[in-house]
Amino acid sequence: MFRIEETGVFRALVTFLNARLNAGCVKKETIEESAGVEATKLEHQHRCIYAQESATTAAAALDEVIHVVKGANGTLKTFAAGNVVANIGAATITVDLHKNGVSILDAAIVLDNTDLTYIPRAGVIDTEAVVADDVLEVVVTAADGGGTIGKGVFAYLDIHEDVD
Repeated sequence: MFRIEETGVFRALVTFLNARLNAGCVKKETIEESAGVEATKLEHQHRCIYAQESATTAAAALDEVIHVVKGANGTLKTFAAGNVVANIGAATITVDLHKNGVSILDAAIVLDNTDLTYIPRAGVIDTEAVVADDVLEVVVTAADGGGTIGKGVFAYLDIHEDVD
């Protein structure tokens, strides 16, 4: 066995058997685009979309599943909701995010007549951690409040998952 304690340059092919690399020493910039890294060795990003038909008045949609977590663990990054046609008057559309049947937002997103069309309003995720088989659902309620309920409610959820 020998030890090299200096910087060196190898001018020929070098093969390392049972090499151990320090944590963090391989950066994404050093991986070739054609490296063929298996999906199981990556963190995955998903954008899950929930949408009601754009020309239809928003309607209650209780517990509609938008994602089932596949990875061993993950992190919920962003949840936002909006509508295609704005509410008029005191009408509101409430959009909530549930994990395994329980709300995980600090407060449900309430869309009212001040929200601009096609501009989603971000919610604050209270519980960001997820594990394999967690079920994520969007829950929508609508109330006219004497006004006119908007149309085409939509929401999206960004998730990062580790496969193993």
